Amino acid sequence: MISFSMLSELVRSLFALWALLLCLINIGSTVIASVKRRFNFSAIALLLFAPAYFMWQIIFDLSLFAGTSKVASLSVSIGSLAWIYWLVIFVLLSVASAFLLAYNIYYDKTFITSGTIKLFLDKVPCGICCWRENGHVVFSNNCMDELCLAITNTALLNGNHFKDAVKSEILSVEGKVWRFSCKEIYSDGECLFEMIASDITKEYAKTRALEKDKAELSRLNRELWDYYLSIDESVRRQEILQAKMNIHDEMNRLMLSTVSASKEDAQALNNIFSLWEQNALLLCMEADKKTEQQHSLAVGSLAEALGISVIWLGDLPSELNGNQKDLFFFAAKEAIVNAVKHAQAKNMEISFEQSGDALLCRFTNDGALPSHEVRFEGGLENIAFLAKKQGADIFIEITDKFTLVLKFHTIG
Repeated sequence: MISFSMLSELVRSLFALWALLLCLINIGSTVIASVKRRFNFSAIALLLFAPAYFMWQIIFDLSLFAGTSKVASLSVSIGSLAWIYWLVIFVLLSVASAFLLAYNIYYDKTFITSGTIKLFLDKVPCGICCWRENGHVVFSNNCMDELCLAITNTALLNGNHFKDAVKSEILSVEGKVWRFSCKEIYSDGECLFEMIASDITKEYAKTRALEKDKAELSRLNRELWDYYLSIDESVRRQEILQAKMNIHDEMNRLMLSTVSASKEDAQALNNIFSLWEQNALLLCMEADKKTEQQHSLAVGSLAEALGISVIWLGDLPSELNGNQKDLFFFAAKEAIVNAVKHAQAKNMEISFEQSGDALLCRFTNDGALPSHEVRFEGGLENIAFLAKKQGADIFIEITDKFTLVLKFHTIG
């Protein structure tokens, strides 16, 4: 049988090309396995690479130094083998190398590896970054790399520096709004820092739109409240006007009755004088006391419905004008509702204190004290708005009891 060295130059060149392809295939398998951290397969690929490279070197030696004494004795010995043995060796190396390469590719596409995780995280629309305590970045996806470059104008090389550069939880970067959150995580017993950047552009825009709508609704609510007060005032004035018209008619009747009454009839004159006195009192008192009484009844009815006792420690000062009295009763009803709703109060004391030119109206309940800061919202916000228009103040005093204070600076 013909030895390998006796083959033609063309055949040996084909074997050399075959050996070179085997070398390249095994180098590729080594790289793929190393990237996937499967070092045992990298070692197998190197073992297959060694004989292929060795055979390629022998063919190269036989072709380059044929017929001279420079040919290595090992090359001569192996080249003297029958060419069929060379073919068998090359076939076995080809089958093993092709199988190893195919398996590495199959494993890369089928199993979850660090490379597939990195590929997936590069496609998510949020930024992800992990780093050690010294700032060394363990992992970051493309989105976080781009955000770091846009914020700091430098590449993401140190996680601590990037965290310091993100001074706010919400940042606007290149036309988008991002929320940054950072926390500690533990991996294999090691403490790492993780930062996630989420795109909240749409949510942020909707939130701003809702805030504008809320502000607009608050404005409309205040305007409607003012309109309600103006209607209430108009109705009250109309009632007063009607009452004065009725009294005026009654006064005319009394005047006619007085003129026509006999001066000698003492009983008739006494009756007429009594009617005069009653109508004079109505004329002076109807406009003011009727609305105040209605408000007082409304406060009493509300307190009875909510199961709270209202204790008046003084009479409502008569120096207050109509608008100030309206504001007082509005504040009283709101204080009753809040005392029952938020503090489960059973009693409320209403007291008055004169301080120079100012009058302090206090609404003190015996309910639970608030556990957080009290904000003027809802009804209290409306009352504060009305108080400001009248030049009054409304505020809170908290000692061993909760007190809502309405302060009128100018009385009357």
